Amino acid sequence: MSTRMKFVLWWVAGPVLLLSLTAAFAAERAARIESPWSDASSRSEAGMKSLEAIPALTLANAIWALGSVEAVKRMTQAELARLPESEGKLRSRVFLRFGLIDTNPDGQAAVFFQACASDPSICDHTKEATEVEARARLVAPGNHLPLYFMDGHP
Repeated sequence: MSTRMKFVLWWVAGPVLLLSLTAAFAAERAARIESPWSDASSRSEAGMKSLEAIPALTLANAIWALGSVEAVKRMTQAELARLPESEGKLRSRVFLRFGLIDTNPDGQAAVFFQACASDPSICDHTKEATEVEARARLVAPGNHLPLYFMDGHP
C-alpha cells in the first residue's frame, strides 16, 4: 500500500467513518428520548404535568435569584400550594430556600426539618443542599449559609 493511500485512509476515510458512526448513534439515541417539543397529545399525564410546571419553576427560580424577601415569601407560599405532597424533592427545595431567608434560628431549624421530612434523601446532606440553593441566590439575605450550619453552633 502506497504512502498516499495510507494518508487518505487515515485522514479522510477514518474521520468520515467516525462521523458516520457518531451520527447513527446520535439518531438512535434521539429516537428514544421524548422531546419537550413533541406532540402534546402523545405525552403521558406526568409528562403533561411537568410541561405545565415549566413557567412556574422558571418564575420561582428568577424570584429566588433576584427577588426581595417579600417576593420570596410569596413565591414560597404559592409553590407550596401548587406542589402536591408527592413532589417531595421540589417541596424540599422550597423549604430550603425559605429557611435561608428566615431570620429566626428556631424557625430555620423547623423549616430545615420540614425540608428533610419532605425529602428524606437530603437528611444527611442538608448543609450541602442548602449551599447549592445559597449559591443560586445572588442578593442578600439568603446568599450565605445561616448560623444553623456553622460548626460549633448549638
